[in-house]
Amino acid sequence: MSRPQPEGQGKHPKSSVRSHGRASGHGQVNQAGRDQQIDQHTEHHHHYPVNQIMVLVSGVLVAVVAVLVVKFAGSSTAGDTESRRSPRPSDSAQSHDQSHGTPTPASAAPSTNASKSTESPSPRADTPLWSGGMRLTYINLDSDPPSVLSSNTGASFWIHYDQTGDVREDEIFGVGGGFFTTKPTVARWDGTAKPTRQQCSELITTQGSETLPFAAGQRYCVKSRKGRIAAVTAGAFDEDSGNYAGHITVWNAAR
Repeated sequence: MSRPQPEGQGKHPKSSVRSHGRASGHGQVNQAGRDQQIDQHTEHHHHYPVNQIMVLVSGVLVAVVAVLVVKFAGSSTAGDTESRRSPRPSDSAQSHDQSHGTPTPASAAPSTNASKSTESPSPRADTPLWSGGMRLTYINLDSDPPSVLSSNTGASFWIHYDQTGDVREDEIFGVGGGFFTTKPTVARWDGTAKPTRQQCSELITTQGSETLPFAAGQRYCVKSRKGRIAAVTAGAFDEDSGNYAGHITVWNAAR
């Protein structure tokens, strides 16, 4: 007894084979077509991005070259402008002076100094303000010229006359310090030559006294209220006037 065959099996075996073969062939053709399309599509994606990158790089290079050209052109223009800039007035004046033989300001400086050196110098500190003879009583050295006062009030120095028998006991007093006091503003000069202003000033500073014996032929250094320095030489005593004749040299105050 034969076994029943499945439905449709064995009826058209060749057709089934052929049909399968056609299906397989058709599948292969379709597969080839799809492969071709995939290859074309892949090629399309590989080519286009490269082109875009090349275009972008070219654009960047062009922009860089353009910037360099503009910068170089600007530098050249600035250099030309600087070179064509008009000279300063001082340069023009200097070149004009040189072309006409006039010395430049630097070379003219010595002449300016020379002109200053020819100016009259200011009075020196040791140049006397006044020098002359006076009757020695109450003397104000701060007036111009020195003056004789009626009392010791305001006097730079004054002579107190006194005599015991035939002996004179006269004294010189300095600037009054108030309440019957006197400042140490007089000093005796024992040198053979007349003292200078500097010598008198130093002598008063180191050996100044309030009062000293006063006698004919002696020299004294005195300082006034305002700081003037004076050298006083005592002359002979005048019996008629009862005063000494004297010679005074006054210098300006120390600075």
